Amino acid sequence: MARTPMKTGSMFARLWREHIARYGSEIALLVPVLAAVALSAISYGGILKFGTDDIIAGNMPKVAMWAGVALLAAGIRSIAMWLQAVMSQGLALKVLRDLQGVMFGKLMRVDFARFSREPAGTLISRFTNDINVVSEGLVRGGQTAVRDTLTLAGALIAMFLADWVLTLVILGVFALAALPMQQIAKSARKRTHAAQLQVSALTALLAETFGAVRFVKSYGLEAHETERAAAGFEDRRRAQMRLARNRAHTVPLLEMIGGVAFCVILLVAGYRISQHAMTFGDLMGIVTYFAVATPAARSIGQFNTLMNEVSAALQRIYGLIDEPVTITEKPNARALAINRGEVSFENVSFAYEETPALAGVSFAVQPGETVALVGPSGAGKSTVFNLLPRLYDVGGGAVRIDGQDVRDVTLASLRASMALVAQEAALFNDTIRANIALGREGATHADIEEAARGAAAHDFIIALPQGYDTVVGDRGGNLSGGERQRVALARAFLRNAPILLLDEATSALDAESEAKVQDALARLAKGRTVLVIAHRLATVRDADRILVFDQGKIVEMGKHEGLIAENGLYARLSRLQFHVTEAKPAG
Repeated sequence: MARTPMKTGSMFARLWREHIARYGSEIALLVPVLAAVALSAISYGGILKFGTDDIIAGNMPKVAMWAGVALLAAGIRSIAMWLQAVMSQGLALKVLRDLQGVMFGKLMRVDFARFSREPAGTLISRFTNDINVVSEGLVRGGQTAVRDTLTLAGALIAMFLADWVLTLVILGVFALAALPMQQIAKSARKRTHAAQLQVSALTALLAETFGAVRFVKSYGLEAHETERAAAGFEDRRRAQMRLARNRAHTVPLLEMIGGVAFCVILLVAGYRISQHAMTFGDLMGIVTYFAVATPAARSIGQFNTLMNEVSAALQRIYGLIDEPVTITEKPNARALAINRGEVSFENVSFAYEETPALAGVSFAVQPGETVALVGPSGAGKSTVFNLLPRLYDVGGGAVRIDGQDVRDVTLASLRASMALVAQEAALFNDTIRANIALGREGATHADIEEAARGAAAHDFIIALPQGYDTVVGDRGGNLSGGERQRVALARAFLRNAPILLLDEATSALDAESEAKVQDALARLAKGRTVLVIAHRLATVRDADRILVFDQGKIVEMGKHEGLIAENGLYARLSRLQFHVTEAKPAG
């Protein structure tokens, strides 16, 4: 069920409460700086008013004094504007850092299923495009709320003091712009949301292409992907152009209103000066106040449009932050107590939304036993691996470790009891040492080296120019496939978990690399409870038992030779995948 979007006011109040108010001391320092920028600008009108009257009166000493005051005002304003730029940006960047941290922290806590619902590029755009929109809103918002508001209010007060009749006429002219500005803001909300969705789609497209660049080049798809990207860039241009047109509508409107107001000033002021109701100095002051107030009024007028863009971005940001998490710990959850390491599935059923994956699956893996899971694609093998560490929760039945339901124990203790080695070695763009150290917090270099020796990785590591300090590159791209897999195995050795999950750990390796990894896996598996998803004959043949899955059920169970002799699904898979000789039916 879709969540009700937050109201704009509530969203900005939340932004203030959770992410801005904590920097109260910095805000307290910034406000007087913004006020100084506003008041120094307003002072020009008063300087020109009195200076003009003194020029007409021929009082040159006072004229010289006003010139000095103007120079002082300019100095104060220049310093204040520099402080404004530095302080407002600094405050905004801290708020954005905090928002990004909260978003990333939430993504690390959300259910595993969350990442299958939205492309990675779309998520990344929350941290880039949406955050940039909020950044602009925070900087300009603070400046508009304090500096421009004070500038406009101060200029209007000064104009009233100079001549209230002329000021009322000017305000009446500007009131004409209120209704069109509201229509522009309403249109901006829709176009901003559409533009931000398009940016997310473009980011996802780029991430998809760059992530599959090997495939793209191998299949000669450069032109195809360039065409796809070009279409995305054009969609982005159109969306941004619609937004730019909407923003631009406020500029000519306010400019035209300003022109009308200026015309009125000349006519009304000319009449009132001729009637001696105001002085020429009053006119010069009002013109200056008007010139100072106009950019402030324009900024405030455009501010509403900008806030609609920020509102759309915050809606997406808080939509992510507020997403519910279903894989949670019970209030009385206790740490998993591993005595033997027995894993059991008891009448387990599970479905990915509307797609059934497992139906009444029951089996047990004894401590020290290696059990292989085989079957066609989509048969339910990976689902078993997903349910064991509670990446998903069972729809029915129970998953237990040493008799303890995995839903009754803490997630940290549950996942600490397992080590996963997958077909795609998950390496980060850091040193080999750092990647292995992820297996256990606080591991020493001696621990890391011992783990690398166990994984048959130490020799190739020390042969590298930087040894254990060699950076593996993006996704381990600086290493070969076999080297990446052995670094991942070293991490599993270091983790020293009682339960080992091997997901196609050797299927992408050449024969020589596979032999080294298989030897390391055999050492790693000793004394542990091991579940293996594999298509390689060597791994399956050595398993204590083989569970054959089909359409979410276990349809066969036994050892390799016995299952071949049964001439069932496993035998057919063996003929296809392992190229073994078809067994003759018994009897």
